[in-house]
Amino acid sequence: MSSVINSNIQLWRQKSRDGTITLDEMRQAIAAIRVERMGAGERSAVSRERKSTAKAKAAPIDSDALLGQLGLGI
Repeated sequence: MSSVINSNIQLWRQKSRDGTITLDEMRQAIAAIRVERMGAGERSAVSRERKSTAKAKAAPIDSDALLGQLGLGI
């Protein structure tokens, strides 16, 4: 999260504990957190896609060759 959002969240939490948070501030907090979560979900999806693409490009393992190196070939 950005430093501005983090500082606002800390302020909103403190006001919530003190019982001084307004309804408008609660709405702002929820909207800010939703925006951050949506952005995190998009970044996560891109990361998952990169990982799956990298795995798909990996060369297949030749199990017969591996067993042959261990002297267990058929």
